[in-house]
Amino acid sequence: MIVSLKHQNTDYKINLNQGITIGIPIQRINGVKGFGIHNARYHTYENDGFIGNKNKGGSCNLETITFTPHGNGTHTECFGHISLDTHFVNDHIVDNFYFAKLVTAPTIQVNNHLILDFNNLDILSLKNYKSLIIRSLPNNDLKKIKDYSNQATPFISADDMKSIVEAGIEHLIIDLPSVDPEWDGGKLAAHHIFWNYPDQPRKQCSITEFAYIPNDTLDGDYLLKLNIANFVSDAAPSKPILYPLITN
Repeated sequence: MIVSLKHQNTDYKINLNQGITIGIPIQRINGVKGFGIHNARYHTYENDGFIGNKNKGGSCNLETITFTPHGNGTHTECFGHISLDTHFVNDHIVDNFYFAKLVTAPTIQVNNHLILDFNNLDILSLKNYKSLIIRSLPNNDLKKIKDYSNQATPFISADDMKSIVEAGIEHLIIDLPSVDPEWDGGKLAAHHIFWNYPDQPRKQCSITEFAYIPNDTLDGDYLLKLNIANFVSDAAPSKPILYPLITN
């Protein structure tokens, strides 16, 4: 299906059959994980003589799945992740199509910390976008199954996050476990800056973590759909899809 739209006085065509999935699914075994969280657990449902497994005599297959959205795959979270009050991602995030910029950021070491380097990114150019997608370097398929627990992992510095927010980005996607260090004493500085919490929370804004952007997906402009699962929680699994923009 081809759709046409206009953005910033430019006409585009988008082929909705050519979407690029940048989400990592919740795996049965050996999935991506972090923070010491175990892989998702899949169990055959059994109750009062019923067994949800055709190969074990059941009438159908039925599974119980235990997982942690923040640690078992690509997920989208709202400010409820850091708020004192309870807030749910699907109550605040409008899962619409958004104009997005994909950038690639190398890793540098500053004061014994690994941070993403945005020196080659024109922050002012982001003012025309609602979403920023960050591919970190190095980038390879191991990101889809890596255990980041207790590993030195780059994050977004407070200053860079301030610039991202000032540019008006409302939906941030990153291919790492978190925009903050794995353990920082509970500060979560980048999260707080992004959502401007607790002063005047940007309730409509989302962070998506544990994405994976293939190397053959070029930096540039896309249309983004987050595809957030219908879970009642501060975060839910998601399947972000990028759609290349074709100028008329």
